[in-house]
Amino acid sequence: MVSKESVANLVASMEGEIACLEDYICGQKAFSAALKDREWVALQAAMDSLEALSRKLGAFELLRDQAEAAIRAETDCADQGFYRLALLIQEPERTFVTDLYRRLKLTAMRARFENKASESYAAGSRDLLGAVLEELFPEKRGRIYGPSGRAVASGHDSLVLNTAL
Repeated sequence: MVSKESVANLVASMEGEIACLEDYICGQKAFSAALKDREWVALQAAMDSLEALSRKLGAFELLRDQAEAAIRAETDCADQGFYRLALLIQEPERTFVTDLYRRLKLTAMRARFENKASESYAAGSRDLLGAVLEELFPEKRGRIYGPSGRAVASGHDSLVLNTAL
């Protein structure tokens, strides 16, 4: 028998995680908009916001894992999947918990899609800009530039790339 307190902890952590993921999706949209509009201050603010949201999301995920582990300990259902575990929760809480779990999975999938859309846009822009610059300045093809913007000899030394936006 699963205690009401354990189920309440699981529900609260899942609801918090879903809300945090929804905020993260909104933050991703703001990030994408700032990237497309080349609003660098807004882009930095969106990145800072997403970083804070990812920490908050990690905290909710930890709470959900702890709540799920507590239910698993109460029921001796250590090796089973989430839906098998949910069968051990009494109705009407079982239906509510499984619905929350589905919402959590769908929201996580939406967040992955937003990440992928931003990544695709940035990669496409980078590739297009690189191709244009190579066509406009073919004599600069293959050159390596230092932090000052001047061309440097590559030699056989180690090469460190700055991949920041």
